[in-house]
Amino acid sequence: MMKRYKYKAGWGRFAALLFLACIFFKACRKEDATNNGQGNTYAKFATAETTANGALDSIPVGIRWSQTKWKLSAAPGGFITGFSRETGGGVEQQRILGEAFVRLQPNLTEERRTQEIFIEDLTTGKEEKMVIVQSPYSGVNRFVLNPGIRYQKITGFGGMMNASWAGASQLSVADIDKLYGPDGLGLNIGRLMLYPNPADWSRELAIAKRAQQYGALLFASPWTPPPSMKSANVNSNQNGEYLLPANYGAFAAHLKSYVDYYKDQGIPVYAVSVQNEPDYKVGYDGCSYTPQQMLDFVKGYGRAVGTRLMTAETVQFNKSYTDPLLNDPLAVNNFDIVATHLYGFNFKTTSADYPLAKQHEKEVWVTEHLFNETAKGPDWLWEPSLRTTLAQEIHDCMASNVNAYVYWYLKRYYSFMGEDRDANNPADWYTAANGAITKRGYIIAHYAKYATGRTRIAMTPSAVSPLLATAYAGADDYTVVLTNQGDRPVIMELAIPQSMAAAAAVETNAINNMTPAALYITKDKKNLRLQMSANSMVSVKMQL
Repeated sequence: MMKRYKYKAGWGRFAALLFLACIFFKACRKEDATNNGQGNTYAKFATAETTANGALDSIPVGIRWSQTKWKLSAAPGGFITGFSRETGGGVEQQRILGEAFVRLQPNLTEERRTQEIFIEDLTTGKEEKMVIVQSPYSGVNRFVLNPGIRYQKITGFGGMMNASWAGASQLSVADIDKLYGPDGLGLNIGRLMLYPNPADWSRELAIAKRAQQYGALLFASPWTPPPSMKSANVNSNQNGEYLLPANYGAFAAHLKSYVDYYKDQGIPVYAVSVQNEPDYKVGYDGCSYTPQQMLDFVKGYGRAVGTRLMTAETVQFNKSYTDPLLNDPLAVNNFDIVATHLYGFNFKTTSADYPLAKQHEKEVWVTEHLFNETAKGPDWLWEPSLRTTLAQEIHDCMASNVNAYVYWYLKRYYSFMGEDRDANNPADWYTAANGAITKRGYIIAHYAKYATGRTRIAMTPSAVSPLLATAYAGADDYTVVLTNQGDRPVIMELAIPQSMAAAAAVETNAINNMTPAALYITKDKKNLRLQMSANSMVSVKMQL
């Protein structure tokens, strides 16, 4: 009897549940028909509201639809810039959950922002809305400038301008305007070749005078002394030909004659070096020195050249030539600038920082380098120049307390200005027409215009940052040069210890060249926010 009673009770419970399910199913069908206006068709958002972090450039939103196509739109005038797809759905589909991405302008402000988006059922015309709430940006890439910690003075940036090199198109006065003028790249250093024959000294007069009119510092490098002064009467040093010690005084007088010649033309020569690449044997103009020979020349004749003296410009920051000069009590007072080239120099394994030079208050100048790895592809194009060559190297030099950076020839396909095409160079080597500024030109302009004449200062990132960044203090401003070598945009924030009166920024990327960049200054005037595009450089000036 007990068993039968339990069986009947279980069957009754099952029948009741089945009845309720039927009622619920009918109610659902009725709700679909009532709520969606026409049969089972509908299109709606999965939620009525969602919140986006201010640093995001897109967020996903869930979409539900049944037996219809749909279309997305946004209320005008807000921070929403579009959708990953504006339409979707399908009449053959039923009760589908999908998503679309809403593209956003990051919220650099301190205010919460809202904007509505809409989904339209293209079968019924019914429209539903969703609210996107964008929170204020909270800095991840935040840099705090510390002007109390100061490093090197930045003397400037430039390149080589000799007229005798047959491998390049000749610079014109108009070219100098683009390279050194206020509306050009802002370069302020020019390197001249100090020829062994005085009859050649006039070759660069026109362009040198034009650069000097813009305030450029001009220095000269001898590739060889007059051959008659050397161990063999030849221009080259492929067999180690060197300057005879008996002729040290005569060679110093030769350098001074060059300085005096330019002075008579109204062009002050800022400095001369002892020798271009004394540690490298070549078949063209060259002269070999040992470190001891260099020491002897500087000790005896360093102050006889009529202007500042640079050390010999070694190929790869060869300190065996400069340590003896800095450590000698007589020689250290007979020169002014430590000069070097960077061929083969590896910043990943070696720093260009030179504490011994700083100890004796000597500036360190990089006076030549070029990037032209043609066997590995066109490294002078934008992204290689940004990621692995020029932009990276200039940043490394600044971070290593280098005072000046001077590239090789100014007008060359791998340099700052395009040149004439000729039979010796394949046409696909060229990235700019004759006289046009190249991408590498804009890279150095970011430093030339925002670092020159200022002092590099400390800047601390809030965390490990993907950006290369250096900061500088001027008489009434702070500047920062930033490089984003990544494939994603980056939002960053700069903080200074005092209020800024105004700020502006420019950006260079694959498309734009030093175009104004949008930024936001916080209410306390001590923080600045901006977004960098992928693979870009940005320079910022904060006026105090």
